[in-house]
Amino acid sequence: MRTTSLFFLCLACGHASCPEPTSRSTQGSTVEASAVPAPVPSPLAEVALTPRPDLARHFEEAGFDGSFAAWRADGSGGVCVGDCETRRPAASTFKIPHALLALELGVLSGPDHELPWDGVDRGLEVWNHDHTLRTAIRDSTVWYFRRLAPFVGRERMQVGLERFAFGNAEIGEELDAFWLNGSLRISPREQVAFWHRLHEDAFDVRPEARAAVLEVTERARDAHGVLRGKTGWYRMDGAPENVGWFVGCVERQERTCFATVIHANDPMDHDAFRDARIPLSRALLAAIGLPAPE
Repeated sequence: MRTTSLFFLCLACGHASCPEPTSRSTQGSTVEASAVPAPVPSPLAEVALTPRPDLARHFEEAGFDGSFAAWRADGSGGVCVGDCETRRPAASTFKIPHALLALELGVLSGPDHELPWDGVDRGLEVWNHDHTLRTAIRDSTVWYFRRLAPFVGRERMQVGLERFAFGNAEIGEELDAFWLNGSLRISPREQVAFWHRLHEDAFDVRPEARAAVLEVTERARDAHGVLRGKTGWYRMDGAPENVGWFVGCVERQERTCFATVIHANDPMDHDAFRDARIPLSRALLAAIGLPAPE
């Protein structure tokens, strides 16, 4: 029995407290605070990064300030370009621990758990229809994850963030928007550590939950390996800067997890800012000898 699993944080969950339309009940009861699993020890100490200022030209060529961290699972080849320690808003990169937690707790049943669109036009056509977890990750569908948050609940969300050692683990006042409004912040090195621990199965979640997250984050595969990742973009009215992420792992003979973040004060061309994250990450990965699958 996995006595340290987040599974035992599950509250009794019926139709009144689970997402529609296909949610299933999660067996269990509220646990005492003393029984809450301890956080996984921070893996940051093992993520040793060597400065590579020579690679900063890739950000200069893209026209944005930014940082890049990458670390091989065998402990070799860790690199840092720019500032890999400053925490910035997590934005939609949080959808990965969010999905993992919802799957672990039984709030979501799997990659094809569908939630119905409420009919509200949120400005992106790709969001304006029913979504599964798989398509919500692919299209970074904000409303899907905002709807999940109350069913995970504040207490379980907080324990999950701390257990996953995800950045500052701060929820703030808005349970359904803390990753969007800047409360939740994380550094490139912490992103790398999270993805490394996810792939190493260090969080002691149900195998089905971890497998589902790895499945829905796959972005490309070729004969030699696979690329998994998630984008994120923080921008709010009145915010001093835009922050754009691409984080994930490349698996070839060895696994390398990476995090790219770019930032700009109200970029003139938002499309160029949005589109720079993935090709910039690919260029940096290639520069350290790890071309990502197309």
